[in-house]
Amino acid sequence: MITRLIGWILSLILPVRSRNELNWELEADWAQLDQQPLRARSLLYLVGIIIAVLGVWSAYAEIDEVTRGEGRVIPSLQVQIIQAVDGGIVSDIQVREGQIVDKGQMLLQIDPTRFVSSFRENQSQYYALLAKSERLKALIEKRPFDPPEQVVTETPEIIEHERHLYETTKSEIETQLAIARQQLQQRNKEYNEAEANRQQLSDRYGLLERELEVTRPLVSKGAVSEVELLRLEREFAQLRGQRNQVSAQLERLQSAKTEARRKIQEVELSFYNKIRRELSETMTTIGSLAEEKTALADRVKHAVVRSPVRGTVKRLYVNTVGGVVQQGKEVVEIVPLDDTLVLEVKVNPKDIAFLRPDLPAKVRFTAYDFAVYGSMEAVVENIGADTVVDDRGNAFYIVRVRTLKSELGDNLPIIPGMMAQVDILTGKKTLLTYLLKPILRAKTNSLGER
Repeated sequence: MITRLIGWILSLILPVRSRNELNWELEADWAQLDQQPLRARSLLYLVGIIIAVLGVWSAYAEIDEVTRGEGRVIPSLQVQIIQAVDGGIVSDIQVREGQIVDKGQMLLQIDPTRFVSSFRENQSQYYALLAKSERLKALIEKRPFDPPEQVVTETPEIIEHERHLYETTKSEIETQLAIARQQLQQRNKEYNEAEANRQQLSDRYGLLERELEVTRPLVSKGAVSEVELLRLEREFAQLRGQRNQVSAQLERLQSAKTEARRKIQEVELSFYNKIRRELSETMTTIGSLAEEKTALADRVKHAVVRSPVRGTVKRLYVNTVGGVVQQGKEVVEIVPLDDTLVLEVKVNPKDIAFLRPDLPAKVRFTAYDFAVYGSMEAVVENIGADTVVDDRGNAFYIVRVRTLKSELGDNLPIIPGMMAQVDILTGKKTLLTYLLKPILRAKTNSLGER
């Protein structure tokens, strides 16, 4: 097959001649090719197949395309400067410089005695007014006195006092209302008696009036004496006067009944208005005490200075138990150790074009052997808007990457200042593209020259 291929190539180059006309040296080459061993040709075939397979594989096999830079661990949060909210005497110090503390861990304590005293006094007044407000509400709503369980537990003596006031006040208003109702009942009785008397007088008045109508004609006929007629007329006049008196009495009694009803309403209205005013004032005071209570509770709480973050104690401004701390003064500095780490990576300007936020990255810390402890996964968080020039005149971009965890391997600590090599994954490319890249670059740069 190779012999035929060579012959075909020679036929294209040389003039068409017969094999016998060829140079004897060419004949020797033909003979040599015809005598090549089969093993050499098989090896040649195998090499060709391998090259073809590698070429196809390199056209499809993908490798990571990364941008590499040197990075340094920085605190993900600013250094936390913790101040004393309220001044006082330091009663306890729980940490030392360089110690790692957890979020919420106690750092030191300021003597809370005066804060606790004010808080308890406020709480006592607060519970007393709560009990009072419940008593007033029970009186207004005409229900039993049922104070909150917490108040009963905290201040039982105040509850007993308020319960006694409840019973006394309730008895007082009931007595006043009972007197007023009794007066109304008496007026109703007098009115009913007068009404019955008036009805009786009206009946007698009607009968006597008919008797006079019958008697007057008999006097003119002489059947009845004028003396009898005069007696009847005198009795009729008296009866009419009595009836008019009773009618006037009924009007007075009706007015008395109205006044008695008004008295009952006045007693109730006056009592409940007084209770409502007192309740309103009490609730206002309760609101003020509640705000003051919250403020005092905060002061008691802030007497214990706690770490706002997990971090390392960088500086302790107070080192003496019994020392005095001024209000608002710094007491501790803490460098945060967040659940994740932030690294500032220096990236060459020629590699910045393909970087963008959220790209994945791998971080290898120089303090730990990569082959043993591996790397940490991270993502690009921020890319600098412009280059930065260092003291040597080198320009670079600052790229911030954030790790997905804060410890490497078996809880190996990572602290601010550690150096690392950061590989940012910018994409994928085939192996063939990678191998041909120098050739294509050389072609682009060379073929356009003058």
